[in-house]
Amino acid sequence: MSSLNLNNIYVGENGRVQLSGGSSNIDFVDTVDQMIAARRIPADNLEKRVEANDEKIAALKELQTLVGTLKDSMANLYGATSFDNSKNIFESKTIFASSDGTSAGSLIGVAASNAAESGSYTFEIDQVASKHKLSSDTQAVAASADITGITGTGSFTVTGGAGSSTVTVAAGDSLQEIRDKINNIKDSTGVQASVVKVSATESTIILTSTEEGVDNRMSFSDDSGNVLQSLGILSDPTTINATNVIDDGNDAMIQLDGIAVTRGSNEFSDLIDGLSISLYDAEPGTKVTIEVEQDLNQAKTAILDFVEAYNAVQSFINDKTYVDPTTFKASDDAVLLGNSAVKSIEASLQQIAGTFADGVTDRVDKDDYTVLAEVGISFLGYGATEDSSLEKTLEVDETALNEALLNNPSEVMELFLFKGTSDNSDVSMTGFSNKTGAATYDFNIDAAAGAINGVTYDITVNGVTTAGLTATVTGSSIVTEDGLRLFYSGDKNAADTASVTTTNGIGSQLYFALDSMLDDENGTLTQAIADLETQNTSYEDKVGRIDESLARQREVLMDKFIAMEAALSRMKNIQSSLDELMAAGKESS
Repeated sequence: MSSLNLNNIYVGENGRVQLSGGSSNIDFVDTVDQMIAARRIPADNLEKRVEANDEKIAALKELQTLVGTLKDSMANLYGATSFDNSKNIFESKTIFASSDGTSAGSLIGVAASNAAESGSYTFEIDQVASKHKLSSDTQAVAASADITGITGTGSFTVTGGAGSSTVTVAAGDSLQEIRDKINNIKDSTGVQASVVKVSATESTIILTSTEEGVDNRMSFSDDSGNVLQSLGILSDPTTINATNVIDDGNDAMIQLDGIAVTRGSNEFSDLIDGLSISLYDAEPGTKVTIEVEQDLNQAKTAILDFVEAYNAVQSFINDKTYVDPTTFKASDDAVLLGNSAVKSIEASLQQIAGTFADGVTDRVDKDDYTVLAEVGISFLGYGATEDSSLEKTLEVDETALNEALLNNPSEVMELFLFKGTSDNSDVSMTGFSNKTGAATYDFNIDAAAGAINGVTYDITVNGVTTAGLTATVTGSSIVTEDGLRLFYSGDKNAADTASVTTTNGIGSQLYFALDSMLDDENGTLTQAIADLETQNTSYEDKVGRIDESLARQREVLMDKFIAMEAALSRMKNIQSSLDELMAAGKESS
């Protein structure tokens, strides 16, 4: 018995069932499949291109993330301006505190923002600010019991640092209910209450100002009835009972470098620009010395983070473009080999990392740094490592970097940042753009009657001067054609001049190059990814059209083979009939 091969059964689009090769002994389904497969080779090649492009897109997106991390690492290293220097990592401050008595940390806390100037300050804390606090007499009732039989009913006024409000005591009210009524209005009075359970049958009420200082002291008055006098809070309708005062509510009193200072709070935020001071305790006669210094560790950390992020980008490019120098064969991971965008990014990063800070003078005494190598950051030498992923990365000589930061922190800052210096104290730089470079700007400010009428300027770049340019003026803001932004704080009642010199550090150059690479519309990486995605869309459309055409061709071929099978079947039937007739004729003869 012969077996049926189900693989030879073909069902057409019209639902016809046909046994492949039933009459011809030719497996025409397999034959047609092979013919279609041969004709589909162009589509197969396109699908391979799509697959290869997908690998490139994934690699480029990973590179995009690494470049974004590198840009983020430059956020505090390119010179972004802010009124409080908060974006300048080189202006970070650290505090050192010492005392000739009790530990400084037990007496005072000091935090410094970047706006603080380096310096030394001596404090003496004579008195800390306190909250005004007083109590009632101890009442011979439970806190929740009716006390109106003792105090009577009526209304009284509560006054504190926030204002005044009235409380009414009704028959049956307890100390807890009076407490709750006072607390319900504490936002409008600045007075809060609590109840202390002295014993099962004794209670007292405590009244406290919500803020410290003399200006927040409390006052009360019995308006109708004598509720507060009965409680012992007042000695007469408006006078606080002195015997029940727990704390007078005093101002803080300190001496700063011998100058007496008084504040109504223990938090001093306006005493010294950039310093937030908290008083914890008073110790008259004890001197606390506060030293404010640059926090060079933060600057060093930012620089090391930049080097790490830079090396992550370069190592990734190395891995994705690696060619064995012996066999000249690309590695399996080298999916970005030959990619023009990657070549451009690598060349740009290496060029900037190895370039000079623009406009920074390289003096003989080397107080000014113009290249990264001068602060201990250099490229790993060719052949210095057997690890191919480390080629062209940066290495740090931490000893040299530490020395540069300790001895010349301002020069290290200038090496990285974009910086503007003005000879007019009324003119300060507030910003710049990717088009702003190292230059000298000489401004003529036409001002009268409290307004700036116009600003013209000459700009000198590399010794070449362009004269007669016009700046855009909006109120007190001045913007040059190349994006330098300035603020004029003069009285604007007379003409004025200013000369502003800018330098463009390596951090600034690198930051704007990275920003361009990552631009959402025209960035190098954005465009490279978009181009590959566009290619894939085109390839996939072509594959779709090829498959549609091949599907039609397959049906045509199948129809032809089926027609052939049908014709062969009829011929076999005719032959069989003829054979039978001939056989019958022979028998009859």
